[in-house]
Amino acid sequence: MKNMQKVLALVLCGALCVVMISCATGGGSGEFGPGVLAVGEWNVYNDRTSDGGSSISYLNIIEEVIDGQTKSVKHVTGEVTEQFRYGFAGWGLDADEATTELYKTARALSFTILGDGKRYSLKFKISSVTDYCYHEYAFQTEEGVVETFEIPMRFLMQPSWGNPARLNQSLVTGVEWQTHESWRPGTFDIKMWDFKIHQ
Repeated sequence: MKNMQKVLALVLCGALCVVMISCATGGGSGEFGPGVLAVGEWNVYNDRTSDGGSSISYLNIIEEVIDGQTKSVKHVTGEVTEQFRYGFAGWGLDADEATTELYKTARALSFTILGDGKRYSLKFKISSVTDYCYHEYAFQTEEGVVETFEIPMRFLMQPSWGNPARLNQSLVTGVEWQTHESWRPGTFDIKMWDFKIHQ
């Protein structure tokens, strides 16, 4: 009987671990359902215009067939330097009105990435944050591996260096992705698609 209880406990523990890993990486269908595709104009940014740095980022939007479906893939490449001490580069979405409204009541955001083995941050920008210390979620990619990240809004946190502000989604001004400070300087090359908002 004790052996049977141990086996059952191990099976349940294993199943729980699979569920937790799936939620953390966005695997499977996800906790929040299928989501709505975000719409708007994609752009890039870097430290050249704001901080006198020399980092650079490029964005090409290409149509690719993935798993039998045509996807609008954002291919983002660039280089982060240390000409500006806190060098950075990134990309973002200037959302249309309907997408902006969805941000305000979102329970989670998700996207799929073909990684390059480097770390990035998703940033949720709100107007009450004036020191660039936006609420964010850092995620690690694996080189050559496709991963879907589903990020509950409750996981978004401000870095410790800024002025604290409550995450008020009604004040949203945009969503961006940025190179993570843990690996500067260096180059990056990733692909991203299916940026979705989950209610």
